[in-house]
Amino acid sequence: KNKDKSRELVKIGIQKHLLGVSLKEVGLIYDQYFIDLNLSIREKSFVKNLTMVSIRNRGIIEHVINKYLKRPLPNKLQEIKAILIMGVAQILFTRVEDYAAVNTSVNFFNGRLNKWKGLANAILRRIIREESNLKKKYDPKLNVPKWIYNIWISQYGENETKSILDEIFLEPYVDLKIKEDYDYWKNQIGGEETINNTLRFKKIGDVKKIKGYSEGAWWVQNIAAQIPVMLLKEIKKNEEVLDLCSAPGGKTAQLLNEGANVTSLDISKSKTKQLYNNIKRIKLEKNLQIVTKDLMYWDSEKKFNKIILDAPCSATGTVRKNPDVLWNKTEEDIKRLSILQKDLLEKAISFLNKKGILIYCTCSLQYKEGEKVIKYIIKQNKVKLLDIKHEEVKLFPKKIINKGLIRTHPYRYNNQLNGMDGFFIARLIKI
Repeated sequence: KNKDKSRELVKIGIQKHLLGVSLKEVGLIYDQYFIDLNLSIREKSFVKNLTMVSIRNRGIIEHVINKYLKRPLPNKLQEIKAILIMGVAQILFTRVEDYAAVNTSVNFFNGRLNKWKGLANAILRRIIREESNLKKKYDPKLNVPKWIYNIWISQYGENETKSILDEIFLEPYVDLKIKEDYDYWKNQIGGEETINNTLRFKKIGDVKKIKGYSEGAWWVQNIAAQIPVMLLKEIKKNEEVLDLCSAPGGKTAQLLNEGANVTSLDISKSKTKQLYNNIKRIKLEKNLQIVTKDLMYWDSEKKFNKIILDAPCSATGTVRKNPDVLWNKTEEDIKRLSILQKDLLEKAISFLNKKGILIYCTCSLQYKEGEKVIKYIIKQNKVKLLDIKHEEVKLFPKKIINKGLIRTHPYRYNNQLNGMDGFFIARLIKI
């Protein structure tokens, strides 16, 4: 039989995900396979879409599969689970014909997997009869590991948690931050007008094919991720600003576009290379200095009046575009990250001038990576909180501000605004 190249790739991607590989890394693996297998645009789109659908609905899919298993699948053969997830995803969440979803999945059970063929066939056909035909509505909380769900309930309560769940499993928007000549590029590339000279798209395909890409007219940046730079107050021309943990460079691009001289630091060589290429594309590299270094082992004689620290975090606020983060993180990861965040923040403060301003932010929905980090750092008596006022971000809903801190949620705010990543932001001033 001819191999189904597209589904073979999806199987590999889901299996990698089950083993803890990030969706971004899976995407890089796909890119190489796309070249090697010479897949068409339609086939590439199918691979990416089915992978996202499978991971975004992983909790529901596993719940359904487990209903029809008498005993758990063997952990050593994640391949079996990956094939079943891919098959059920097609049956419940795509327009693929049921017979095609079953046949293409069962065809994978050959050789060493042959003894599982009958079970897979029976499970998928029962799901078609008993699940798909009933058009069941599944509880979205099934798509969130219990430990994360319980934390969100304790932090936000049932109503806010439900609002988050209603939005985070939808297709993500893509926000393009326009560098200059907003009206001109709005006419050229369309999109929905949102705030802060940003155009929003529901489905975008390959961003490199959008008008203005080669001209460097815009960069991709969610509107919530634009807030930290807005809170640095007025940036003077050629003012020195330090952007820590800066890749892929959205905030660096904002700062450069406002006329700052930016020192941009990140630990990863590949990420700083990507950052440089991103900034070069939009023709803002002139006032950029890149440092590839672990912040904890970096030193600088120069002190700064303005610093941004976008600390490494669980990224649970970006689940709409990165659904894998819910599954690839543990409670231990959150504890470890919160310790790292405190260390990085203390180090960042050491580069501040007296009365210098530091913006601390994470794209996490966990208090342990936001409010609790700030509570800890304030007790060290090196900085104090510089309250954020709604007038500074007046185009955003008032609800994002609480006690001088910002927390954006990935849900709809009274029909005003939705599609924001979940961000925590605090502004500190050195005592």
